[in-house]
Amino acid sequence: MIAMNTKLPIVLLLLAFTGLLVGCNQTAAVTKEAPHSKGPSKVLKLEVNNRRYELALPQGYEPTKPYKLLLAFHGSGSNSREMRSMTAFHQYSDEYIIAYPKSQTEDWNEGCDCNKPHRLGVDDLGFVDAVLADIKQHYRIAPGETYAVGFSQGGLFAQNLLCRRSDVFKAVASVASPMSLPLAQKCELATPTSYLMVHGKQDRVLPFAGLEHPRFALIGAQQALALIAEKNASLAKPLIKRSQGVEMTAYWNGQQKTVLYAVEQGRHRWSHQDFATTQVVLDFFASAHTPELPEHSKLIDVDGIKLHVRTMGQSNGKPTVVLLSGPNTNFHGDSAWFALLQNYLAKHYKVLAIDRPGNAWSDFDATTSYRRFAGQLHRALNLLGEQEVVFVAFASSNITMVSYQQQFGTGEGVQTKGMLWIDPDTLEPFSLALYQDHPVSFYKQRIAELLPHIAKGAWTERSKAKLLAERKAAEHMVPQSLRSRMDWDYFDLVSQQRLLIERQQSRALEIAHYYDDLTAMQDFRWITTTPVSVIDSDFELEQIAAAPQHKDKLTRWMKDASRWSELVAQHSGGQYIALSHAKHLVPLQNPQAIATALEPLMAQP
Repeated sequence: MIAMNTKLPIVLLLLAFTGLLVGCNQTAAVTKEAPHSKGPSKVLKLEVNNRRYELALPQGYEPTKPYKLLLAFHGSGSNSREMRSMTAFHQYSDEYIIAYPKSQTEDWNEGCDCNKPHRLGVDDLGFVDAVLADIKQHYRIAPGETYAVGFSQGGLFAQNLLCRRSDVFKAVASVASPMSLPLAQKCELATPTSYLMVHGKQDRVLPFAGLEHPRFALIGAQQALALIAEKNASLAKPLIKRSQGVEMTAYWNGQQKTVLYAVEQGRHRWSHQDFATTQVVLDFFASAHTPELPEHSKLIDVDGIKLHVRTMGQSNGKPTVVLLSGPNTNFHGDSAWFALLQNYLAKHYKVLAIDRPGNAWSDFDATTSYRRFAGQLHRALNLLGEQEVVFVAFASSNITMVSYQQQFGTGEGVQTKGMLWIDPDTLEPFSLALYQDHPVSFYKQRIAELLPHIAKGAWTERSKAKLLAERKAAEHMVPQSLRSRMDWDYFDLVSQQRLLIERQQSRALEIAHYYDDLTAMQDFRWITTTPVSVIDSDFELEQIAAAPQHKDKLTRWMKDASRWSELVAQHSGGQYIALSHAKHLVPLQNPQAIATALEPLMAQP
């Protein structure tokens, strides 16, 4: 049962449900100047099934050009013309044909089974179907580019479309509308659909916190958001960002997003001070399949693949530190491992964390591998305008560094001032064979069977259990003195991306391709042109203790790794730093050691 909020005075009930004339007819000025000072080229007044709607064609309309289609629903007691005047979509974009349907009574049949159009049997869903069919019969609409938005009671109806016609719309938005309790109780989405809410927290007509009433109950905006996010099969933890009196809450399911903009001082209006709702809605529609990102994060396009980059700190005339992650024992290798380290280093340097394809918010790439990432990394750094860098490569990402050095180490463009490898893969025969053994060989042989198996969700529950264990382990690793610098929100937001099916498939592909990466490393030659320092923890001792039957093999691996790491540092002119009683996840347990090891590399002439 969805809970209802506390009661409101009867005067507000009258305002909210006896016409909503004051609130819904209010025309709010757009608070930022529209990018185009123009109107539609033509506004047509049309009828279908004896019902009226207006159709606004963009300026410069071309009959042979496919357009996006937007349906905009007015509030209670309003009409098509007032909705067009208030929202002014035509002033912001010429990509849309915009339909403004007119309700048959003063309200829409919003799906609450509680108002006048419901009692009269008004079929507003059927009306929308007829409007869509009429438009698509006479105009070219781009496939999959149909959207809906509603204001106030029209927003409640837009939610009804979301719940009943999700397979029709790419994205739906509601403004100044929480959600009716009866609709919330029966809402089901035939297909995941991106959804946006914009709501003022000071709304007294359709209250942000909802409304308790025997006939006209509303759930709050945040409850409605969480409900739709669940129907969209979204990840559990939302991203929350605050800026200039607006709080954004965003859920993500890997393909669609469910977002609420809560305007702190906002009332029952379309737009608010310093918040142009029309532009926000259009931006949301344009990015319906793009995730909202945490502070400091962005996506950059590298040859058609978007890579997630997190940037913190200032350069201060020093090289940029570039963090590259590798795997833990569960083969999770993303920038969650840098949730403490990046913040720690950013006090002194500009620091980038760049995620490989299929990790964090980077795009899926079926060809992903540590070696392939070297070229993507180089292009990314050039796009970012970096000139001098020092790489910090954790675990197997030293394979990326070897490939990067071979291809770009002496070329023009980005200059590598040094590298710091943390528990790198040991690139000599015995260790390479050990890495290629089970489970890597299993993934290599069975990847074609594993991908469809994973697509069915067969590994999701197991992945959840692993994430819980990793979270607990991370809590114990972070030193007490540094817990204030640990960004747990970022850690959790990145970690939960691993539950997405594409991320699980990416991990399987990366492991399978890791076999070939290791084979290519058999011809490794000492690096002599760039200083490489190595941090070598003794994490292998835990593995030896946990698997005494493999003690001899694991002990040899540990000794070989230490000897090989010393030689890497010696040949390149770097430092060898051994850590005792250390975990493999050095970036979480000992960022001080990493910072200390970086100092001489940053000071290289």
